[in-house]
Amino acid sequence: MAKDPVILVIDDEEEICGFLKDLFAAEGYTVHTATEPEKGLELAEELRPEVVLLDLKMPRMDGIEVLRRIKKIDEAIAVIIITGFGTMDSARAAIRLGAFDYITKPFDLPHVKALVKDALAYRVSTIIEELKAGKGLPTKKELAFLNSILKCKPEGACLWEVVVREFLLGDAQCLTDWMKQPNIPQKEKENLKRLTEILESMFRRAKNKGTNRR
Repeated sequence: MAKDPVILVIDDEEEICGFLKDLFAAEGYTVHTATEPEKGLELAEELRPEVVLLDLKMPRMDGIEVLRRIKKIDEAIAVIIITGFGTMDSARAAIRLGAFDYITKPFDLPHVKALVKDALAYRVSTIIEELKAGKGLPTKKELAFLNSILKCKPEGACLWEVVVREFLLGDAQCLTDWMKQPNIPQKEKENLKRLTEILESMFRRAKNKGTNRR
């Protein structure tokens, strides 16, 4: 069974940590919290979460420094800054340093939920774009993430999403359902064959590279 996407909340207010944990656990995510930035960094290193909700103003270490350290742990982690209206300039500075976006207190719950989904969708698109660019196959962790979050619907899936699910994740049913859609043009079917050939070639190169190293 695929694991649920992991969210880490780092905020020195226990009430906010508890509130966000309950909110996203109800949405089907695995949620961890930390009220101290040092503990948050330990959890980021250990868990490699998909998304971090990070407060800007904390004692001993501010959110900007925590953001920098998280990005050194794993550049792919999507960090969403929690801020108040009095620290908007700092929130914008965090965006320039690689934060995905920011949310303000008091929370607009539909916006917060949508932003987390957007962050997860961005990670999916990043992995697929790297694959399309021939930068190598997804790692085991990336495949586990894709398996947990990439829920293709045959009528709405793009060609690359179908290929990822069928070829890399072994979800043959998605490909079958997609091919049965009456609006799939012949050109797309030809593209699918070509993409499969590319992926097979990439797998062979990766396998040969591993054999040569041994």
